[in-house]
Amino acid sequence: MKIYFTLYLIPVVIVALLVFWLALRRSEVARLVFLIVLSVAVLAVLNPIFAAVALGLAVVAHQLVELKRARRLSGGRVVLIIVVIALVALGIGKYGQRGAMAIWGEDDWVVSHLLMPLGISYFVFRLLQYVFDCLRGVIEENSLLRLFAFVMFIPTFPAGPLETYQGFYEKRSYRFDRQLFYFGLRRIAVGYFKKVFVVDFVFAIIFTKIITTVGSPDFHASQLGPLWPLAYCILVFVRAYFDLSAYTDLAIGFSALFGFRIMENFHLPFLQKNLSDFWRSWHISLSTWCRNNVYFPVFGLTRKVWLGLYASMLTMGLWHYVDLNWTAWGLYHATGLVVVARWERWKKKRKKARKKAGRPPAAPYEKYVRWLGYPATFLYVALGYAFVSTRSLGHALTIIYLAFRLPLAWLTGHVL
Repeated sequence: MKIYFTLYLIPVVIVALLVFWLALRRSEVARLVFLIVLSVAVLAVLNPIFAAVALGLAVVAHQLVELKRARRLSGGRVVLIIVVIALVALGIGKYGQRGAMAIWGEDDWVVSHLLMPLGISYFVFRLLQYVFDCLRGVIEENSLLRLFAFVMFIPTFPAGPLETYQGFYEKRSYRFDRQLFYFGLRRIAVGYFKKVFVVDFVFAIIFTKIITTVGSPDFHASQLGPLWPLAYCILVFVRAYFDLSAYTDLAIGFSALFGFRIMENFHLPFLQKNLSDFWRSWHISLSTWCRNNVYFPVFGLTRKVWLGLYASMLTMGLWHYVDLNWTAWGLYHATGLVVVARWERWKKKRKKARKKAGRPPAAPYEKYVRWLGYPATFLYVALGYAFVSTRSLGHALTIIYLAFRLPLAWLTGHVL
C-alpha cells in the first residue's frame, strides 16, 4: 500500500511515462521489458526478497503450463502443484512475520525488509488464475515475458483488482489515448481524496471515539450509547469501502496512464437489494475469482448450490486471514447467500403458481415492502464487519448482540 505514498512516486511516474510513450513507442517488446524492470525495481526497494520470489513463482507457473502442454504432467497434477505452492506462499507471506518476530524481534532488519511482502494474496490469486485459464484453454499462449508484465505490473500489485490475463491485454490501448490519460488522472485524484481526506481525516477524527470505544475488547455496555454498537458496524463497513475503493481508484488511474484499462472493483455496493447483488458489486474481481474457480467447480462436482456458496465464501474469508473471525465472516455471508438463493427460488415458484391460478404475479402488498431489501442488505453486511474489525470472535458476537439489545432496551424504556 505504501507504494502510493512514497516521496519518489511523482518523479518516477513522470520519467516512466516519458520513456514508455516516447522513447519506446515503436517497440512493444521494449515496453513490456520496461514495465517489468520498473515494477520489479519498485517492489525490490520495498520488499527485496519477495521481488525475487515473485519472479521465481511466475517462472514456476510458466514451466508447469509448458509441462502440461508437452504432456509431461497431467492437468490434475499441475493444479495440485500450483495450489500447494500458492498455499505455502500465502502461509509464509501472511504468517511468516510472526515467526520471524518471535525469533529476531520487531526491530530486526530481516523482519522490516525481507518479510511481509506487498500484495502477496493478489499476486498468488492472479498466478493461479493464469494457470487455470491456460489449463482450460482460455489462454492459448504462454509467453514468459507477457506473464511477467501481467503478474508484476506494479499499479495493481499491492491491492488489485484481480484483472485477468485476457482483460489485461485485450482492453489495452497501444497508442497514447488522451481521454484515457485524463481519466486516469481523475481516478488518481479521487483515490487520494478518499484515502487522505475521508479515511485518514474524517473517520480518524470525527468518528474516533465510537470506533475506539466499541473496538476495544474491554469495553462495557454501560459505556455505550444505545446506537453505538450498530453505528460502529456501519462506520467500519463504510470506512472499509472508502479505503478499498481508494486503492482501486489509484490502481485503475495509474494503470490508465500507461494505457491499461483495469476492471472496476466496486459498483454502488450500498445500493443493492439483496446479498447476492451486493457480492456482484463489492470487490468484484475477488468475488468473480471465487465464483469461477471455487463455486463452479464445487457445484459441478456436487450439484449443490449451498455447498458451492459455503466453499466460495470460506475461501474468500480465509484468503484475507486464517483465524476464527474471518472463518465466521465467511460462514456468515455464505449463510446469507444461501437464504437469499432459497428465497429467490421460492419467489419464482410462487410467481408461477399465482400465474397458473390466474392471479397477478405479485401480491398487492409487495410493492410497498420491496424497498426493505436495500436497508436489510446494508445492515446485514455492516453487522458482519464486527467479525473482521475485532481480534476475537467473542468480542465480535458481543457487538452484534448489543447492536440489537441496546436499541430495543432504549425503545422499551422511552417509547413503549
